[in-house]
Amino acid sequence: MRRKQLWSILALVCLLAGMGASSAWAQSEPARTDILKIAFGARFEDPSNFNLENPTGASRSDTGLHQFVYEFFFYYNLQTGEYIPWLATGYEYSADFTSMTVHLRDGVTWNDGQPFTADDVVFTYDLYRKNPTMYWAQLANDAVKSVDKIDNLTVKFNLTKPNPRFHLNREAFPAVGIWSGAVILPKHIWEGQDPLTFKNNPPVGTGPYKLKNATETSITWDRNDDWWGGKVFGHMPGPKEIQMVNLGAESNVAFALTNDEIDTPFIGILSAGSFEQVAARNSNVSAWSKDAPYAWEDPCPRALMIQNAKPPLDKPEVRWAISSLIDRQKIVDLAYEGTTVPAWGVWPNYDGNKPYFDAISDLLQQYPVDKYDPDKAAQLFSQAGVKPSDLKLNYVVDSEANEDMKVAQVLSDQLSAAGISVTIQPLTGGALNDAILKGDYDIAMNAFCPGYIVENLDLFNSKNYKPLGQDAPYYEANSYRYQNPKLDEVVNKMFTVPADDTATLTKLYHDAMAIWLPDLPVVPLVQAPALVPFSSKYWTGWPSADDPWNMPVSWWATFNLVITGYPGKEAGEWVGGIKAAGSS
Repeated sequence: MRRKQLWSILALVCLLAGMGASSAWAQSEPARTDILKIAFGARFEDPSNFNLENPTGASRSDTGLHQFVYEFFFYYNLQTGEYIPWLATGYEYSADFTSMTVHLRDGVTWNDGQPFTADDVVFTYDLYRKNPTMYWAQLANDAVKSVDKIDNLTVKFNLTKPNPRFHLNREAFPAVGIWSGAVILPKHIWEGQDPLTFKNNPPVGTGPYKLKNATETSITWDRNDDWWGGKVFGHMPGPKEIQMVNLGAESNVAFALTNDEIDTPFIGILSAGSFEQVAARNSNVSAWSKDAPYAWEDPCPRALMIQNAKPPLDKPEVRWAISSLIDRQKIVDLAYEGTTVPAWGVWPNYDGNKPYFDAISDLLQQYPVDKYDPDKAAQLFSQAGVKPSDLKLNYVVDSEANEDMKVAQVLSDQLSAAGISVTIQPLTGGALNDAILKGDYDIAMNAFCPGYIVENLDLFNSKNYKPLGQDAPYYEANSYRYQNPKLDEVVNKMFTVPADDTATLTKLYHDAMAIWLPDLPVVPLVQAPALVPFSSKYWTGWPSADDPWNMPVSWWATFNLVITGYPGKEAGEWVGGIKAAGSS
């Protein structure tokens, strides 16, 4: 009863505070039935900067750049297992897996009308080699020796070593399965520009939307009615306009969704309790599943990164002791309101991963990562010659991420109760990015993507190691400064095995985990719940457990396909794509 009263009072306050702003907004926008409205969590620090190639530049997801402006050769639908051709129509490897030829789709154009060709692909990879500090450039350079133009619609990727998994390497190849991937840049726009200072405003991409306007709290995209996909596929996205808005507090977002003022929020904004209250008041609102836990399981499990380069955190016994002091079920119950489960590793619980998990059942019994065991922690601290009171941990937290803040409170309380001194340092934007990449933290929670077995192991590869003070490639790619040549050897061998050779790969996975588990370079926490409510008031056809045609994630690049749909395996088949309510 108290919870309902609090909700009612909160909603009334939000209504009175927001009436003026809502009215002004409504007067200046097109018909609501033509607009898709998405709430995102972070403010846009520089609304004039759309350069996603500078690691401290514009966000790919919070701006909509990789959902609406840039497109990729292939999209990997994790939900269905489909590898969907988009800017490219196919690929083939050489017999020794040292090169891969890609066939680009005919008829693709940039949103300024210029043709998309092999010249753009070659230009982008040349730019990576000349500017290794560009976003993911170093990882692309590590995988790709050069790119040759065969003709306007054919390119050949010459690889630095045999790699039968290159088509899944999102950092080095424009194929999206998880969140984002390497982006091909238009040569006629970026040529002659400094790729780290160029603001790329307005952004030119092959996607179906163009920039209309941007502020620190909102970004609006207009549909490009000359989008190449409308001509080539014969299908256009439904929304004529997409508005991305930062509404601030969770209560504001909940109130807006209750009143159909937004159609969907990003992950981590609404708690399960807030969602339940919204759904009880608005029958248009639903999530992935009708019943608890409601959430789709995101492929990026959460783990506590521990700075391995700082004593005594460099000792495995200390990392294991910290892990043993964490009651993950309490984190699930208190921070996630029961919408997820504890995790023992950094891989999602998908059926496709089950053969690998079965292969290490003996190791998981020997190393029960997710077990809360204070007695074991005390024993491990003693073995390491460390007292809990010796640890004074700087816990860096994303202050604009509700999930981060909630977990930090629960987790820091648990460690503090064991005698460890924990200082929570809330950061955001460039300050957060610098602290994580340079290793200026003791502990910090992060998502571990892409979720593939081999690729997630590769995050711990020493090739990603940078000394403290130098930028790591990205957060989960060894910002925690872990090195083990024995693990490197196994992981590197896995990259020589074709992706469909499960028997060989599962054996190698056992070898790798026999090294990883005793070292415990990061501390797994929970699986990642993607609680993603949608309103069907204005747009229908959202993916759900009842109709699982795609992943329901508006912050990923694959959201392009949620909006537009995609060609199916059968001739003439078109799969999905949200539609205006009431349309056929």
